[in-house]
Amino acid sequence: MTRESVQPAGRRGTESGVFWLGTRATTSIVRVVAKPVGIGVIEEPWQWSVSAELYAAVAAYARPRDLTLLAVVHTHLSPRVPRLSPTDRTRGLKIKDALAIIIGCAGGELDPARWGWFVYGPSGYRSLTTGEQAKRITMTTEPTEFVDIKAGRPS
Repeated sequence: MTRESVQPAGRRGTESGVFWLGTRATTSIVRVVAKPVGIGVIEEPWQWSVSAELYAAVAAYARPRDLTLLAVVHTHLSPRVPRLSPTDRTRGLKIKDALAIIIGCAGGELDPARWGWFVYGPSGYRSLTTGEQAKRITMTTEPTEFVDIKAGRPS
């Protein structure tokens, strides 16, 4: 669901992203994939960003459902193993233990082990080891809800 939602932008040559929402635990399960759309979303070559209003809309959707923002997942156009860009490090989500996940090849990379996995901590972002990835997020075949989020309300 995550890759399918970001690949159309990748085919246009732009970056894209989604938010993973769930219940934070030792090992979290993603319950909702939230795609920000509309005003406040920038999908350009080499840049994906969302406005503060869209972050607020995600929070407004998540709060009454007892969901937490677990990760911001976005694409990079390059086929190389993803790294956080300086912009990702300075302007990205800065919540303790939140994940920043980057899918390379414009969202086309199939293997999550080849995605960039990073966690925010006291010293900023750091890479997760393969073992930490498996402990932090369970990739499941259970149904996951998908929702488009617009500033002001989910659609």
